[in-house]
Amino acid sequence: MTTNAFFTTAKGEAYYPYISAPDTKFDESGHYKVNLCLSQEDAAPVLEIIKNIIAENKASLEQAGQGKKLKKAAPLPFEQELDEDTNEPTGNIIVKFKSKAAYKPAVFDADAQMMNKHNIYGGSKIKVSSKCDFYNSPSIGYGVALRLRAVQVLEYVEGSSNGNKFGFDQEEGFTIGEEFTAEATPAPEPVAQEPVAVAVAEVPKPAPTKVVEAPKPTPKVAEEPAPAPAVNSQANDLAAEIADLIGAADD
Repeated sequence: MTTNAFFTTAKGEAYYPYISAPDTKFDESGHYKVNLCLSQEDAAPVLEIIKNIIAENKASLEQAGQGKKLKKAAPLPFEQELDEDTNEPTGNIIVKFKSKAAYKPAVFDADAQMMNKHNIYGGSKIKVSSKCDFYNSPSIGYGVALRLRAVQVLEYVEGSSNGNKFGFDQEEGFTIGEEFTAEATPAPEPVAQEPVAVAVAEVPKPAPTKVVEAPKPTPKVAEEPAPAPAVNSQANDLAAEIADLIGAADD
């Protein structure tokens, strides 16, 4: 009985990545995780692995006389991507990877060199090295988990490093030069002057005028058009086969 399988995905887009630091919002111990958006064609090998792991282990448990006790654990670590506006399938598959904070994923660049410092944000294009683990628990049920082992960054989107997340693309024109990055030259010290005696009363100095800065406009995020939905794909067929495998245990 094979309870796990190692694999590496095709290149996909990282959604909600917690790769550089663990997510501790709902769990103090924290988890590293990422949702990887893949085309149905690129997701098909991952779904094939999930299907085979479930089928082999489910059959072994049934042969051991536990068939009637089996129940599914929901949800499985993948789902169809839905368009935010129409709530219709885009044709892509979201594959979910996760590991405990004690197991920090290794991160490599496109040349397979280790990245010791990084701040990976959503929109980065990455490949994921993972292990598909089968589990079965009387209280939870059976299913698979995709462990986040390592990541290769092919297109790097770094947190707060540029204006891409505000909808700004690279354009021709003004760019930051040395005069904006060099240290500012300190202003000369004012020269003290002797007071001049006058025969009339001094005119009081007016109060300094406060300059009120206008509020900065909130940048609008440019939305990318959703890809056209795909039909009759291999990934959809595999997802249906997995659903049949899971559903058979509930009959």
